[in-house]
Amino acid sequence: MTWMDANIRTKELELIYCEHRHILIDAARGVLGCRARAEDVVQDAFLKLLESAERNTIEEPLRYLFRMVRNLSIDRLRRLALEGRYSNDEDSLDALLVPQSGTEQQAIGQLQWQRLQRVLDELPERTRAVFTMSQLEGYSQREVATFLSASPTLVHFLLRDALDHCRSRLEPSAT
Repeated sequence: MTWMDANIRTKELELIYCEHRHILIDAARGVLGCRARAEDVVQDAFLKLLESAERNTIEEPLRYLFRMVRNLSIDRLRRLALEGRYSNDEDSLDALLVPQSGTEQQAIGQLQWQRLQRVLDELPERTRAVFTMSQLEGYSQREVATFLSASPTLVHFLLRDALDHCRSRLEPSAT
């Protein structure tokens, strides 16, 4: 494909994008429930379409673009759900470690701290290290992963397991 052909093809794709942009945004918004996120997804899909068109001939670019918008929307929704679950885990931990004031409150806090330490001692060493480094010492999950020579994904799952364990052992049971 010559430079002139590539330029014409790019113009054709831009025209398709401009003509169908609102419909693509509506489709993405149907999945994501947010216009701003939908616009981001549509723009990302268009950029991927341009990159793909440079390497391959795309027979039906509009259909291809709709499919990419749908797939990217689903991926974004999954990522948002995962981030939301992780955020909820952190909020639960914050509730466990609320600072106390006053002598009586300090004693209660000390007892809760001791309970947390006993619960953490029940965890496997690597899981306990992930929890301690990320939640008590302030390291990011990426830093913990580097330190432990593990993947960030593994660190995330170990942290989730530690938080679930602490929550199940420290929250009062509903009886």
